[in-house]
Amino acid sequence: MQEILAQIEYVFANAPFGVCVFDAKGTIQFANPRFCSAIFANGHSVVGASVYDGIPRLLLDEGLTKHIRDLIEHDQTFSLTIETYSTPRVREAGLYNVFGYRLDAWYILVCEPIWDLARDTRYRNLILDAPDIIIVMRYGSITFCNKAFTDMLGLPLEDVLGRQVFDFFEAPMAGPLQILKHNNIKEFSAVVTAMSPQGLRILDGRFHSIEENPGMSLAVLRDVTEKVALEKKLVRQNLDLTVINMISETLRSSINLEEVLQSTLGKILQTMNIETGWIFLLDEQTNLLRCAYSYGIPDYVIDTIKELRVGEGIAGRVAATGEPIIIENASEDVRIKSIALRRQGIKSFASIPLKSRTRLIGVMNLGAYGQRDITTDDERLLMSIGLHMGAVIENILLFNEISKTSEDLKNALITIEQRNEELKGLIYTVSHDLKNPIIAINGFCNRLLKTAGNKLSNREHEYLDAILDSGQHMEAFVTNLLTLSAAENLKVENEHFAVQEMIDHLTRELAPQLDEKRGRIITESVLPVVHSDKTRMMQIFSNLLTNAIKYSHPDRDLQIRIGYRPKGQLHVFSVRDNGMGIPSEYMGSVFDMFFRAYENIASGTGLGLSIVKKAVTALGGDIWLESKQGIGSVFYFSVPDRP
Repeated sequence: MQEILAQIEYVFANAPFGVCVFDAKGTIQFANPRFCSAIFANGHSVVGASVYDGIPRLLLDEGLTKHIRDLIEHDQTFSLTIETYSTPRVREAGLYNVFGYRLDAWYILVCEPIWDLARDTRYRNLILDAPDIIIVMRYGSITFCNKAFTDMLGLPLEDVLGRQVFDFFEAPMAGPLQILKHNNIKEFSAVVTAMSPQGLRILDGRFHSIEENPGMSLAVLRDVTEKVALEKKLVRQNLDLTVINMISETLRSSINLEEVLQSTLGKILQTMNIETGWIFLLDEQTNLLRCAYSYGIPDYVIDTIKELRVGEGIAGRVAATGEPIIIENASEDVRIKSIALRRQGIKSFASIPLKSRTRLIGVMNLGAYGQRDITTDDERLLMSIGLHMGAVIENILLFNEISKTSEDLKNALITIEQRNEELKGLIYTVSHDLKNPIIAINGFCNRLLKTAGNKLSNREHEYLDAILDSGQHMEAFVTNLLTLSAAENLKVENEHFAVQEMIDHLTRELAPQLDEKRGRIITESVLPVVHSDKTRMMQIFSNLLTNAIKYSHPDRDLQIRIGYRPKGQLHVFSVRDNGMGIPSEYMGSVFDMFFRAYENIASGTGLGLSIVKKAVTALGGDIWLESKQGIGSVFYFSVPDRP
């Protein structure tokens, strides 16, 4: 037996991997220098120590004790992988394969390094200094993490190692992590949240099992907090613009004050998921706020707040300062004087001024009974709506006030027209202000794709592509709104130009789209040289040609034919296509803002034909169409030679 031990010592003394030999009692009889030097800096021998007390504790692997006992008691050979990244007693950190087997009366452990982290600087830089978070766990307990994780938490390494990963990752998205407590760990993806000194962070990544070592797992996570915030911001801007346009259309639907207040408040409550609201209008002669319309609140409660002086109550304070007031729990806030209102149990509460360009019109109060918090973004949106409502309500009040006589009515119409121009300017301003942040978002997305594209996963590419697609759609939408405003409001210019040159320019510009649809543009008549507004003529032809390309028929090559005929002092042009055609029930709506006959055929904003209509009208002309579904459409428009 001693001869076999001597042979083992001779064979493994200078082996490049660690070897330990022990007897049936677990007493270590031999350990080669490689094994000893991995444990002690001075290479101190471990001969005579107990394998039960020393090695499992040394290697931080609870399962190793059981494997050694089964080897001695049941002669069960084993092989497993052990990590020593975070083991302070082991000098050479890395991954090791540990083999245990019996040779005659002796039991042999062979520790072969798979990955020596201390020596392989490439992997040290890759793992320890990686920008992504890397965590190694045993049954959910953290045994190793890189600097990215401790930096995010703002904690030293010693305060992280040994703690459960569940201490740092929070519900509701951390539910799948419970599987980490078990032996059989399936690979899975998860989005989790963690607290940092900078606030809540959102992490997205994959969790993997480490083979041949039950209960051991590896997580690679990326901080996606900024990306999620960017997505939310883009979605919020899209929603705000949609709501503003919807409210603007509702406000312009009638000149009856009660109808406008009822329909507008209903739209606001519906889109913002708020249950109740009421609107005060200011009587400038008495300096009183009077409740003009309410929804979702009992009449006996309204009776207690039906009339307020400026400066009295929440609405009175808003009227006095012109600034909104947001309250988190209206049922407990002492600033609300009406006991009947406080007993309603309203939680989130907002009071918003309704202002025109020149004066205060009134105050709008909104209240939510549930968990609907009114955020800072909601406050900004409500202030924009308040400006729209103030301008339109002022128009209606002015109309009602001075429509008693024909002369007063004439003056009222002039004033209303001025106010409508102000409202158009306000829409232009809102759209213009939204365009810059959207362009910035698109630019940063493109820059991120260029600078970090090869570092991103497929899922991250999909996220960025989705953000970019939404941003480009929003940019096109706002651009079309600005174009629509320009088509109606800009001064009409009188220029001398050839229409054929304009068509040739557009044909070159639209060549890629035409090639995709196997299309061509044909000029059927000699096109004239005209005196007109070149920019508006370009808008008319560009939108009509683009529309024809978008709605080409999938079963035939696209043909667009441009015709012309003079009619007295008018130029009459036609743009004919062989595309999808327009259903007869939609013929009267095609020039309406945001109307689209085919929602799923092609992307768009529903503003193209509205721009054409306003441009033709600005030139003093007219536009009409003929269309048959499945055959094609022809748009005719006339413009005077000198608008």
